[in-house]
Amino acid sequence: MRKILYLIHCLFCVVLFSNFAEAAHVQSFSLEAHYAVPGGGVAEIVAGTPDGLFLFYTNASGGKVGVLDISNPETPFPVADIAMGDAEPTSAAVSRDGKYLVAVVRNGDGLDKPTPGTLFIYDIEKRSDPRVLGYVNIGIGPDSVALAERDGKLAAIVAIEDEETDSEGEATIDGKRPGRVDIVTLNIEDPAASQVASVEFPKSMLDGIQGLNFSADPQPEFVAIHPNQREFAVTLQENNAVAIVDIENFESPKVKTIFCAGTAERKADLKKDGKVDFADAFKGRREPDGVAYITVGNKVYLALANEGDTNLKTFGDGVYSGGRGLSLYRIDGKSDGKSGKLEATLVWDSGLELERAASLLGHYPESRSNSRSLEMEGVVGARLYDDSLMIAVSERGSFAAVYRVNDPEKPELIEILPTGVSPEGVTVLTGRSDGKKLLVTANEVDGTINIYSAKDSAGASDPENPAIYSKNIPWSALSGFTSDGQDIYSVPDNARSPSVIWQLSMKDVHSGRVEVSKEIPLKKEGIPVAYDLEGICWTKEGFWLASEGAESAGNLLVFARHDGTVEAEYPLPSEFFARYGDPKNYGFEGVTAAPNGKIYAVLQRGFALNGSEAAILCFDPVSKDWQVAVYPLETHSKDPKKFWMGLSDITALDDGRLLLLERDKGMGGTAEVKRIYAVDSQTFANGKKLEKKLVFDILKEKNLLLEKVESLCVLNGVMWIATDNDGAGWTQMLNLGSVPKQ
Repeated sequence: MRKILYLIHCLFCVVLFSNFAEAAHVQSFSLEAHYAVPGGGVAEIVAGTPDGLFLFYTNASGGKVGVLDISNPETPFPVADIAMGDAEPTSAAVSRDGKYLVAVVRNGDGLDKPTPGTLFIYDIEKRSDPRVLGYVNIGIGPDSVALAERDGKLAAIVAIEDEETDSEGEATIDGKRPGRVDIVTLNIEDPAASQVASVEFPKSMLDGIQGLNFSADPQPEFVAIHPNQREFAVTLQENNAVAIVDIENFESPKVKTIFCAGTAERKADLKKDGKVDFADAFKGRREPDGVAYITVGNKVYLALANEGDTNLKTFGDGVYSGGRGLSLYRIDGKSDGKSGKLEATLVWDSGLELERAASLLGHYPESRSNSRSLEMEGVVGARLYDDSLMIAVSERGSFAAVYRVNDPEKPELIEILPTGVSPEGVTVLTGRSDGKKLLVTANEVDGTINIYSAKDSAGASDPENPAIYSKNIPWSALSGFTSDGQDIYSVPDNARSPSVIWQLSMKDVHSGRVEVSKEIPLKKEGIPVAYDLEGICWTKEGFWLASEGAESAGNLLVFARHDGTVEAEYPLPSEFFARYGDPKNYGFEGVTAAPNGKIYAVLQRGFALNGSEAAILCFDPVSKDWQVAVYPLETHSKDPKKFWMGLSDITALDDGRLLLLERDKGMGGTAEVKRIYAVDSQTFANGKKLEKKLVFDILKEKNLLLEKVESLCVLNGVMWIATDNDGAGWTQMLNLGSVPKQ
């Protein structure tokens, strides 16, 4: 009896404590891999298998769908390419059982060439050898595809945008070829017998909805399937609207409701002026691109990524294109496929929070302030640990924003994750047997894929690859490094105007964090001054600065006191231009002060832009004399003209060596040269061709796939570099270790 009572007591305790067990929450994400598509192809839309071991991504420029094995997320490797010939794959999706892949392609359609698109169906049970089962003809210009599965049936929902523009470049051709949504009920045994049902959005239907832009041209953009598999949402981006469509019967879909996404109204930065200042009154049509369903408890919400896509001057009413953020809607009414009115209620908008957070992490695209800012592109909902998450990617800011949505009216921004350049697709994989929960982005411009793993604990610090942040100073475009022996100083190029110097506090670098702690404005005779700063060197007396060949000032060496007061400007001698030519906008890229008192600066591509040589200049601050020596550049193996080489920074060592940062224009799969070389300043002579020695291969040793490695300095014997993010994007700061001896 005692034994029975004891067992009952134990069982009671297990139930009691399990009910009060602490919930596990997503705390951070860790970068597993930054993968480059081979051959310099692109990556746009990405889908994964249910077991989380394989990825399928569209490569429009290569005319294929790539297959990637991510059994080990740290070392993804390609196992197959699905060739599409001359067609352009725009989207792909994988069935929930992992047996089938569908991909939609455009077949060279144009304004005067209304060529239908194609839906291909593949058997992918053998991942390394996908087998085409057949194809189905669909509408003109397919953009997005998603799979709905119910009662043993599989249906591909395809947004047929037909995005041709008019003669003014407006995103509509006034109803001559209105888009639609095709619902393809797949016949796996005989794909040609698949049934296609189309959902039209006629002008008569759209005319009665207040706030739509182009009722004659719906242009469906992106599709999301409701968790109940009985309806889907599709964005009508240029119309600033979303349609909810009933697919209780795949063969006879019905539009349940269409609602206008409305306008976002708040403060924003609306001026492209080199300053980040969120002080302007902003009103913008949301014009959503990506859409996703988010399940919170037993309720389902709709998330929109409000990119914008119309011409700013189209309507002449002062209302901007794009909501510059994210929004959540509650869909009220019956959503079980039966009749009943649906109404969309806005419950949350990201407001200024996302833009402000991006600006403090170097990801705010100031050059897009007068246009559409972040351009939030894709969005996905996921359940990780005990959290409902909304994850969205920014095309112009090159990041993924992760929100916890346990309270739909107060989503919590957990983290902003740097991605490759211009992420388009995003997906989450939760079915791995090893328990890893992966977040994946496909980045279009540099053709890369980022893989992150979610953690229910704080992220591990990485002192060799610290995250740069600021508490209150918007920053970006780090274009040169220098050190005073304690901290690092950097300059932006013309992404910031008037010019400033940023102090990067290194006191917490051991914990993997570097703070932009101070901003030093540059002033000339008390007036803020604007340069195109590409290089900086700290000395006890002040800063030497290198300004690239801006049209107004030309290439300049500038000396400023530590408080930012400009004391002198030194232009290149006119006789240099007469003798060598004008470097124009490929001029000064770095500057350093040597122990011998001389100032050395680099011309990115030398005086002859078509040559294979850069130039190093030596300036004597006492005599004001200039000398120039020749630096031999590497040559890109694929396309030397497109992926030209150049020097990005220079730093002097006490032993007389000059460290040079050399890089090509390649990124992702076209990156070849990101290296540090050394030349001996004691061999420097006017007109001499210098000999260089390799010091560190950054691409080889650090797998750095970003294009613009632009900053280099030595702090306490350790080499530090950083990438220039061109005003928004991933700034990687890396510790390359101690300077090798001669």
